[in-house]
Amino acid sequence: MFQNIVENASDGILVVDLDGYVALSNPAVASLFQIPQEQLQGELFGFPISSGERTEIQVLRKDGSLLVTEMRVSDAYWEGELVFIALLRDISERKQMELALRQTQEELAALYHCAPLGIVALRADWHVKLCNPAAESILGWKADQITGSIFSDFVRPLQPDSFPAEDIVQRGATLMGKEVRHYRQDGTPVDVSISLAPVRDASGRADGIICVIEDISRRMRDMAQLRLSGKIFENTQEGILVTDAQGAILAVNQAFVVVTGYSEQEAIGCKPSMLKSGRHDLAFYADMWHTLRKNRQWSGEIWNRRKSGEVFPEWLNISAIDDDEGNILNYVAIFSDITKIKQNEERLRHLAHFDALTSLPNRFLFQNHVELALAQAVRNNRQFAIMFLDLDHFKAVNDSLGHRAGDLVLTGVAERLSACLRAGDTLSRFGGDEFNALLPDLDNKAAAVSVAKKFVEVLSHPFQIEGKEFHITTSIGIAIYPQDGLNLDQLTRAADAAMYQAKAQGRNAYQFYLADTASPTEK
Repeated sequence: MFQNIVENASDGILVVDLDGYVALSNPAVASLFQIPQEQLQGELFGFPISSGERTEIQVLRKDGSLLVTEMRVSDAYWEGELVFIALLRDISERKQMELALRQTQEELAALYHCAPLGIVALRADWHVKLCNPAAESILGWKADQITGSIFSDFVRPLQPDSFPAEDIVQRGATLMGKEVRHYRQDGTPVDVSISLAPVRDASGRADGIICVIEDISRRMRDMAQLRLSGKIFENTQEGILVTDAQGAILAVNQAFVVVTGYSEQEAIGCKPSMLKSGRHDLAFYADMWHTLRKNRQWSGEIWNRRKSGEVFPEWLNISAIDDDEGNILNYVAIFSDITKIKQNEERLRHLAHFDALTSLPNRFLFQNHVELALAQAVRNNRQFAIMFLDLDHFKAVNDSLGHRAGDLVLTGVAERLSACLRAGDTLSRFGGDEFNALLPDLDNKAAAVSVAKKFVEVLSHPFQIEGKEFHITTSIGIAIYPQDGLNLDQLTRAADAAMYQAKAQGRNAYQFYLADTASPTEK
């Protein structure tokens, strides 16, 4: 908003460093001095400049005209450096007006011609005597069209009956800044501010009226924009809070109320620390405030607490608002509740590492666990085992009752097998009816035999699925580190070969890897 104001300001705005060189200028400066804006960048300003002064400077412009500007100077810190901010207002026309008022009637007519405001001279009966070009431009009528006509005939919202001319002429009353919507001759609307004042002759008698007309269309648009900004503040889905320089809350929007559970009355006057979750330490907040004071902005993920006590994650942006001297006036915080985003991220992380049906680790996570067990075994000179389990004749379940029944059996198998393992063991499902187990830190093969027997035994009990009884058995292949392999690939191939050896020997059994009976592919 402030950048837009600076870019569209009618007054020139210059930022000058301590050496007198131009660091920044707005388009109005280029227009005032008739110099391209990019050419001004880095040029020596050329005029004495001192904070707090109000001076007038004169420049002979490219087109030969004399520019007279009023310069007001203040200092500020910009990007950490002390600079001067010069506000340049073109007062050339005001100077011309001051001169013209001291000149003859012919010179007054010239003033009418160059004045930026519309000026219409009226007789006491509201008939137009003359009007200047600015009035022609604003009102949309040529001077020769309205001279001699009644003013209200073309500015209809301002009726003489609502403000009689005799009030101005006889009693010296004035009408200041009456805002009306005027329609030009071509039907286009324009918002204007009309001021009326009596004109007195040499004897002091009021015998006419001067009407000054200002086009306030831009101001009305700016006001509408401010109202729109207020609506956006109130209706945006992101929570917004505004604090003073000390951090006391001055305003919150409706989204803040919805997300945090605190009403506007409960929040105003309090500090944002009312939302602290307790999940962040003092160093976190110290770093946040250091960044905010240094860069005037901070953004990041933070955990806060609702009025209900629920802790929730949010994405927070905090910006500092400075005055012209670089002092912080306010902080504005805008935040979004990212609970659903975090839930989706967690769900994606789970899907990446766990089987969707049984919630057991998937192939990727199982292999990571094997690699970890391998590193620990090498370091501690220990053994570990991996087991490949394949359910025997599982296809009959899917063929007889469908895949839903098959999924129920697989879930039941996962529960029974998990109950047979230690806390540090890993049970995994790669897909289909294939399960895998990792038994780290073993003393000998007997520990693996014990687990394999448990697996066979727990699966010997029938499953009750939709009123029908199913018997499931399993064939188990076992590979031991380091006897059957020194890396993940060797061990998994050995366990897979052992599982097929168990099936070849009649199923419903376990088998250690036997290299001399492996298939040609495995040897």
